[in-house]
Amino acid sequence: MKVRDLMSYPIATVRPDATVLEAIKRMAAENKGSVLVAGDGLLKECLGIVTTSQVFLKVFAEGRDPAGVVVREIMTVGPLVTIDLDASTAEAARLMREHSIRRLPVMKGGALVGIITSKDLLACVE
Repeated sequence: MKVRDLMSYPIATVRPDATVLEAIKRMAAENKGSVLVAGDGLLKECLGIVTTSQVFLKVFAEGRDPAGVVVREIMTVGPLVTIDLDASTAEAARLMREHSIRRLPVMKGGALVGIITSKDLLACVE
């Protein structure tokens, strides 16, 4: 099976200058556990990722106001581990295991086209 068969699209994205509150609202609206940080707010350049875990650990646990914290302050930055659209799901699982991550941005020709998560991979085992 290929990554393209399991990846999620559309992708929830925010700009690096968005507030964490905006990122949280985007995650809630899209029912996602993360948002990708895109340089132009579109899908051309993936600069990083923000997860719900990061929000809790780097904002709420420190007593910070999510409306006053900018995404670039808490996002995971590159080089991000990514995977090609035509890669196998076995390769995606290997990369996630090797790098201890649960989400992989999916790329095609240098452009962000989706995301595959450990949850997506588990769904194909059922």
